[in-house]
Amino acid sequence: MFRAFIITCLGFGLSTAAWANPTKTLLLSPDHLKAAWQNYALQRTAAGTPMHVVSLSEVAARYKGRDIQEKMRVCIRKHIDQVDVTAVILGGDSSPDGGLIPDRDTYHKNMWGNDTDIPSDLYYISPGSWDADGDGVYGEWADDKEEISYPDGSISIGRIPVRSIEDVQSYGNKVTAYLASISIGQAVGELTFTCAVQSAYPKVYRSATEFIPSVWKDGKVNIFFNDMTSWDNGKGEGSFDLSPKNFVGKINEGLTNKWHIHGHGLTDQWVLEKDAEFSIPFVKALKNIDNLPVITTVSCFTGNFDDEEDPCISEAMLRSPIGGAIAIVAPSREGKPHFHDPEKEFPLMVKEGKLDGTTQTMTSFWMAGLGEGRLIGHALSAAKASLADDAKRSATYHQGLCELNLLGDPTLPVR
Repeated sequence: MFRAFIITCLGFGLSTAAWANPTKTLLLSPDHLKAAWQNYALQRTAAGTPMHVVSLSEVAARYKGRDIQEKMRVCIRKHIDQVDVTAVILGGDSSPDGGLIPDRDTYHKNMWGNDTDIPSDLYYISPGSWDADGDGVYGEWADDKEEISYPDGSISIGRIPVRSIEDVQSYGNKVTAYLASISIGQAVGELTFTCAVQSAYPKVYRSATEFIPSVWKDGKVNIFFNDMTSWDNGKGEGSFDLSPKNFVGKINEGLTNKWHIHGHGLTDQWVLEKDAEFSIPFVKALKNIDNLPVITTVSCFTGNFDDEEDPCISEAMLRSPIGGAIAIVAPSREGKPHFHDPEKEFPLMVKEGKLDGTTQTMTSFWMAGLGEGRLIGHALSAAKASLADDAKRSATYHQGLCELNLLGDPTLPVR
């Protein structure tokens, strides 16, 4: 009965057979943006990705739960379990007072101290409540683990953190441009690893020169560190500065359409060489609508989509109508290195390039997306699945998987 109801309510004239697409998608929308998201869904459906839009008021009326977040999770899980949805989009921004599509704050107590409000969209695709002890505090590694689950790679989720109809339309236009660039053969391009923190050089260098090339045989990986870059041209190591100007230039050039940004950050900026700030005003200098990149970053707070300060740098990159990025995987809080035994393993990271949990996640994302051809959301889901056992063993790995969220449409390919 539920399956028949959902198919009847799609409104796109889709048959059951049309839902056979492996990226059958559910999009949750704020009420005032539903019409705009319906247009986006029509666009994506025409491109081969069936998409069904449900408003938050419909979720609130049809599903049971102690709050809107639980009702959203129940709605999403019913679509996953009964209609075989494999991708979920949260079509709105979050904020401390809830926002358009509220996040689920999770609580973490580990080697870094206590964090009480890390937003984790991973909660929404979980079969469990993330609150095994029923105290209304979600995601506690010790107390709630019976109800916490991690992806297995088959289901993906992403948040498109828009606030207005114009934001939805701009993002739809960018998706059209992104898919068009793939259709005309601009599908390989280059992947560039930046690093502005010398102690992280060994692990980032290993990711760029050892792990990624092992599965991405036809691609090119660039190095863009403070002290060495792929564009020094015999002028001395690091002569091509990791500066905001050069960063803008390389994005606008379009050859690099995949980026990993490693270094310090704040809500509104990536911190580059010599503490130079690639901040929101620089986003306006990006004119790369025909060469929109996918970005991963471990820089602290750069994915802070639920902050009072809006937009964060990742949101600015996504909302920019004529440039920026098409999707970003970023930490909502501090992008810390995560280890089971920090005292032993942290020195190995600095000396030998041992990958911590966060860097493992980002490296596995690129390997799944480029080596296995997975879509953006499923590449992140697969990366988190590869660390699920670690998260079950260690509160710090659990935090790492929770604080990394995908901002953007999870059903897009990695170009």
